[in-house]
Amino acid sequence: MSIDLKTNQGAILAAFNDVVSDSSDTDWAVFGYDKTSNTLKVIETGDDGVEGMTEELGDSKAMYAVLQVTDPNSGLKKNIQINWMGEALRESRKGVVQRHVQDVERLFKGCHVRVAARTEDDVDEKLLLGKVAKSSGSNYGFHKEKKKEYGPVGPVGSVYQRTDASRDVDVGSRNKYWAESEAAEKSRLVDEQKAKAEEKNRLDAERREREAGENKRREDVSRARDSEMQARKVQKGRQEAEQREAERARWREQQDAEAEAEAEARQTQEHTRKQQWSDERSRIASNKTQFDMSSGRDEDAEQRAKDERWEEERQRISAAKAQTRATYEQEQPEEEDEPEPEPEPEQEQEAEPEQEADPVAELYQNVAEPAQEDEPEELYDTAESREAVQPVEEDMYAMAEASEDVAPVASGKRARALYDYQAEEDGEITFDPDDIIEDVEEIDEGWWKGTAPSGDYGMFPSNYVELID
Repeated sequence: MSIDLKTNQGAILAAFNDVVSDSSDTDWAVFGYDKTSNTLKVIETGDDGVEGMTEELGDSKAMYAVLQVTDPNSGLKKNIQINWMGEALRESRKGVVQRHVQDVERLFKGCHVRVAARTEDDVDEKLLLGKVAKSSGSNYGFHKEKKKEYGPVGPVGSVYQRTDASRDVDVGSRNKYWAESEAAEKSRLVDEQKAKAEEKNRLDAERREREAGENKRREDVSRARDSEMQARKVQKGRQEAEQREAERARWREQQDAEAEAEAEARQTQEHTRKQQWSDERSRIASNKTQFDMSSGRDEDAEQRAKDERWEEERQRISAAKAQTRATYEQEQPEEEDEPEPEPEPEQEQEAEPEQEADPVAELYQNVAEPAQEDEPEELYDTAESREAVQPVEEDMYAMAEASEDVAPVASGKRARALYDYQAEEDGEITFDPDDIIEDVEEIDEGWWKGTAPSGDYGMFPSNYVELID
């Protein structure tokens, strides 16, 4: 950095002028830097000569001093500029301050002697006065000069001789000299070309060795990445298989639980239906007994008329009952054999002895029989539901696995192959150097996906290519 002389320029020039002026008693001034900056300022001035100035110079500082002394030869006032760099000053700081010396010398115009000092011995008063005496216009005084007497002056002689080129120049020696010089120059050029060729061969050998090392390191890194990616793919496949197996097991457990719930619901409904039918039969039997007691069975004529009417009614109701049972059997779903808990076998009711057909009883029995409600279709369709759901689940997993190999929407990125790569597994692509790979997708730090020139879409190592747009 350059020195700053403008900040304190007024004070610096005032102190300098006091020293060099004949009307001022000040005979020295010391200048230094403001703390660690490059701004020059006045440190101290005095009139006690070299001793007072030396006390202000520090061993670890860079400073400048102006001193006025009397020339021992002429008795005139002389100004000395001292560039002080202490012995303990850092080397880096010395380099910076050294560039400031010329700027300070241009500021302190009028100094007769400039001295570079490092220790107090370099600013000894006798040493400084000796340098001033040597720099004087003469090392003597006029009052010491003695008159010298000279003898008579004769004519000035000459040693000049006329040169004859044909006599003085040896053509043979000249030609020999130039021939030797030309041969030496040719030899030098041959040696220089040989040295350049050797240097080029050495650099080529170093370059090939360096490239071989870099290729080996790159191949090692590539193999390590390939191994890591292979391990990741195997681990990912294992995890996906475990997830699919867990999903299938959970789905089977859910289906089994639903089948058990459906079976229990069917058993409960069947039991409730049988209980309702039993209660209804009991009520009809009671009504029949009451009806028999109130009817006059001893009246034959009236009884025959009633028998005819009840016979007609019984036939009509029997036909209606047969039609109702046929409809109920058609609505019942056919259960398929499957590995699920079987409902407890129903106890078959003992066949009641056939009684004489009674139209009234038949009427009440058919009228009182509860209508078969339409049960939810899903309660009896468990096997068919499982058969319908199983292909859906298999299609779902097949679609999930197939979606991994489907090419994504074109990303617009392209890459140029730097090396050839041969696909080692399914899902990878093969390419040669300088092939252009389209639709590049950066899925991982070490592996990308893209479309090869052959049209195949798959994975490839990213360090084998470079993006071109």
